[in-house]
Amino acid sequence: MKKSLLSLLAATALLASCETKHSETKDQLAEAGQDTAVMARDGSRTVADAAAGAANAADNAWDLTKAKLTDVKFKEITLPGVSVRGDSTYNVYSVDEKILFDTDKSEIKPSAADALKQITGSIGQRYGTSQVRVMGFADSRGDKDYNKDLSEKRAEAVKNYLVANGSIDAGRVSVEPMGEAMPAASNATAAGRQENRRVEIAVRTK
Repeated sequence: MKKSLLSLLAATALLASCETKHSETKDQLAEAGQDTAVMARDGSRTVADAAAGAANAADNAWDLTKAKLTDVKFKEITLPGVSVRGDSTYNVYSVDEKILFDTDKSEIKPSAADALKQITGSIGQRYGTSQVRVMGFADSRGDKDYNKDLSEKRAEAVKNYLVANGSIDAGRVSVEPMGEAMPAASNATAAGRQENRRVEIAVRTK
């Protein structure tokens, strides 16, 4: 009788031990799953943050607001209305609005071909693999949003021309609509406003 009782007690203890270990294992697996999920979510945020950081770094790399650009003379740039300014990081080709576009239009005029051919030839000769950014500018007359939209359409038109006719890979060329920002002259005079309506093609030289 005593042996039977002891055997029963031993079996009960063994069963309880197995259940406890099984429960602990389940808890550990659940915790591990939660930790893995947290790590995955954290990893996703890290990747997203890294991508955002890279994009911001790329944009900041094109910050021309502090660039001290001076006139540059390239022998291949000979047409009036096309000028080049630069420093140790950028060279910027600037083209008057009247050469490229009619008033309030974003279609490139056929007569602009010679100017753009000179610019694309110069970029190809000097900066065959460098990144290029096309920036559109406007004067301060009219609606600010309209001016920015027009400057974007004009910059896109020039980009498309460079890619289609200048043998510049599309992956190298980006667009930035500046609108009324960074005027080259005063908007108080007609001559100043004319100077502010322009497209600039910036090349990052290092």
